[in-house]
Amino acid sequence: MSASENEHLVDFTDFTDTGSSRKSNGRRSNSANGKSTVDGHKRHRKKSNKHFQHKKQKLNIDFVLAAKNFDRYDDLTEKKRELDYLRKKYFHNLKKKRLKISKPFMSQDEKTYFWHVHAPFDVLADTAEDLNVRLPTVKNDIVVMLWYEKLTKRILEWWNKKNPFLVHNSYFSKPESYFADNFDKDRVEEFHNGNNPEKMFSPTERSRIVAYILESTKYGDNDDEIGKDGLLEKGVLTAAYPIHDGLLEPNENEPLLNNRQKLSREWASFGQIFKYQPIEGIKEYFGVKIAFYFAWIGFYTTWLVPASLIGLIFFFFGCLSNLWFIPVQEICNAEKPFFMCPLCDKVCSYYFLHNTSCTYSKMTHCFDNDGTPIFAVFISIWSVFYLEYWKRQQWSLSYEWHTMDFCEEEVVRPQYTASAKKFKQNPITRKMEPIASKKEQMLKIAGEASVVLFFIALVIAALIGVIVYRAVIFGILIAADGRLRKNSKLFVTGTAATINLIVINVLKLVYRKLALIMTEWENPRTRTSYEKSFTLKMFWFQFCNMFSSVFYVAFFKSEFFVGYPGNYRRFGTKRSRLEGCSEQGCFLELCIQLVILMGGQQLLGNFVEIFWPYLQKKYNRWRNNIKSDENMTVWEADYQLAEQEELQLFWEYQEVVLQYGFVTMFVAAFPLAPLIALITNLIEIRIDAINMIKAYRRPIAYKSEGIGVWYDILVTLTTIAVLVNGFVLSLTSEFIPRLVYKYRYSPDMTLTGYVEWSLSKFNISDFSPDESPLNMPEIEILQTHVFKRVNKTVCRYPGFHVNNESHEFSMVHWYLMTIRLMFAFLFQWIVSAAGRILAWIIPDRPRSLDLKIKRQEFLAKEALRNYKIKTGKRMPEAENVSEEEEESDTSESKRNSDQANGTTPETGNPSNRDNTDNAVDQDIRIKIPDRSASTMETTFLIDPEKKPTSPNYSFEYLTQML
Repeated sequence: MSASENEHLVDFTDFTDTGSSRKSNGRRSNSANGKSTVDGHKRHRKKSNKHFQHKKQKLNIDFVLAAKNFDRYDDLTEKKRELDYLRKKYFHNLKKKRLKISKPFMSQDEKTYFWHVHAPFDVLADTAEDLNVRLPTVKNDIVVMLWYEKLTKRILEWWNKKNPFLVHNSYFSKPESYFADNFDKDRVEEFHNGNNPEKMFSPTERSRIVAYILESTKYGDNDDEIGKDGLLEKGVLTAAYPIHDGLLEPNENEPLLNNRQKLSREWASFGQIFKYQPIEGIKEYFGVKIAFYFAWIGFYTTWLVPASLIGLIFFFFGCLSNLWFIPVQEICNAEKPFFMCPLCDKVCSYYFLHNTSCTYSKMTHCFDNDGTPIFAVFISIWSVFYLEYWKRQQWSLSYEWHTMDFCEEEVVRPQYTASAKKFKQNPITRKMEPIASKKEQMLKIAGEASVVLFFIALVIAALIGVIVYRAVIFGILIAADGRLRKNSKLFVTGTAATINLIVINVLKLVYRKLALIMTEWENPRTRTSYEKSFTLKMFWFQFCNMFSSVFYVAFFKSEFFVGYPGNYRRFGTKRSRLEGCSEQGCFLELCIQLVILMGGQQLLGNFVEIFWPYLQKKYNRWRNNIKSDENMTVWEADYQLAEQEELQLFWEYQEVVLQYGFVTMFVAAFPLAPLIALITNLIEIRIDAINMIKAYRRPIAYKSEGIGVWYDILVTLTTIAVLVNGFVLSLTSEFIPRLVYKYRYSPDMTLTGYVEWSLSKFNISDFSPDESPLNMPEIEILQTHVFKRVNKTVCRYPGFHVNNESHEFSMVHWYLMTIRLMFAFLFQWIVSAAGRILAWIIPDRPRSLDLKIKRQEFLAKEALRNYKIKTGKRMPEAENVSEEEEESDTSESKRNSDQANGTTPETGNPSNRDNTDNAVDQDIRIKIPDRSASTMETTFLIDPEKKPTSPNYSFEYLTQML
């Protein structure tokens, strides 16, 4: 290769020529002008940039394709020939679609080829029309100040100057707002930057359009051999990605920071953890779909602030109220001890309540206090407000980002096309498209349902295993002496929750692989339907997996399921009994379970997110023998980064949505859940930002209207949360028993005597030989102090039972159960009704946004009208009308009325065109009988430029029907 050829890349018609006349590994060097080549392929220059030379033109790199260099191996000739054929075929088809592709560049380690892909403006414009891409037109001239905005304008201006959470002197200023319209190549000058084609399409828009072309281009002879994904699966390509704006660190050749470096400093840094995110900068760099995720998690985190503060207030109130809370004082009073029944068979002895439950009861009251129901109601209302205002925010963002009416035509997945046995004509495009058999789809859904049910059964089996562990370990520890016995409940709860967390993640990894296999087997038609199918299967399984143990502790550890002295539920050959709740219920145990699952899952997820991309990057550099970035181009540096999987955003959404479930569903048991969520989200945002900027390749900037199916899942969780909180308050909390005792059974309307009232009596003589304790160590120790005042013939246990041999539930128990269930359903009904009323009152879209939408529609219609007048396709309105013309129009109108049943007007009559123009302005639709079928009608929207497809009708015939 000569120096001149080496300076400028030759025509891309030769890009697949890999030089078959190489010797050995085919390597040779040419140092002309300081450039080096390998096998006739140009090595990258030391200066990294985002352009490449093509026919002496400097073109943007819109996409990079990478493939292995098989020329280094002599034993892969047949495979190389096959892969080369597919690559050549694919590149040839890309050439037919007018994409510009560079000659291959060689990597530093000579193992990889890189091709640069560029889309000329004409290609971008044509594809943008096909995809209904909306581009900005004119500046948004609507300024709406609502009454509360006028009142708070000065306050907000002052606050923004002092706001510590706002990034002052930001790299990303607030962009100007524009109206948008579907791109029309014939009206290009009406769009923003219409006179500068290079700036009309943003880099993210360019990469998205090029990605669409790459995904819809065939690479083989069969119809199912289509798209870059198929080439990646076959190993023809090793990577396909848009490049980052540049290297992470600025150099002397680039005095100005690029967008990647700006985001790295202002967003992808823990130093900015308490600052607002530059959402507009994220949107411009990563696209709308990713920007919606970060906008949503940022919005959610902001709303967690008031919930966290109020949760802290109720928590500290509960802890402080221990000083005067009567039941806690009664439990901790050693002068009036309660002689309690043993917690296990034989090896466990009788004990005094104040010795084992004083600290436990104080900790429980921090969470289960008089403020708990109020906080549960608050969170239920908070969740409604949060979802409604996010919906408004989502509408506003989708309008500002021009995706409100996003209806991009998706490519049918190659896997769907390959498996389809039937083809059907698309009524819109008139093309034959693959269609799956309904019977086959139903069979697949049934098969998937059986697999999902099987894995849910595995979740239940794992839960039973944890329950058995709790029972066995608790029995061992309670028989020990010292601290092990005293803290046995806390130890068993903590270790069981940790084991459960490990089991949850193991099952998640297994089911993740299986869910991908099932979704591939189901074979959805498009990427959107693929993501939705996978999301629903994976999320609801993980929901059952994550919350099963929490539901068990909250609702299935009561005496109704565990039993009571003389009637314990037993299992196994040794007749072990299930572990029950403490005298204060399962509230504290539920809190511990929530802390370990919620906090532990977040910490584990953050650990994986931090180290996994880092390890991938290190592995890629080791595999490719990369020791320094000094002479590395931006596209090769990006190649060393970790590749984002197709469903990367799913895992991010799932992590936060499951956290939202903890915050809303069990907040009655754990008011600190919003605070933990707030802290973990602040960390999560920065970890995700660092990974996006520094650890991952730049993703394709896909568009979306919002957060998609996740909003529906959030609404479902909010509905479930109201019911769950109602049952937690009624069944798990001591709120209802304390309320009933205070206002029905207490002689002085206080909680004095509540502990005595809530404990039943059991005759020690009624214990069977297998249950009766072998010794009484605590009683022997305390014999000289309290034991003399204790009735040694009976022991106490929590619950409401009759004091006879049957020990059945008493009437108080059933009365309490009735009140509990009534409260649960009333709570659910009242709070849900209040939430629905609030959701109905709050408009889905801001009033100012409605005005902007109407203004945009008006401008779009005006632009189309002016364009037709400009091109002569529509008659302009007359500026001055003389008296003679008015008289002529009156006479013409009279003649037309006399000829109501007469002949067709002449073709050149301008009144027909005027009538049609008015019909266009009013969006009039007319129904016309189809002459080819007596019973059929066709509906047409009157538009002079969109004449009916039926040859039986002329345009004049249609206009006459007006």
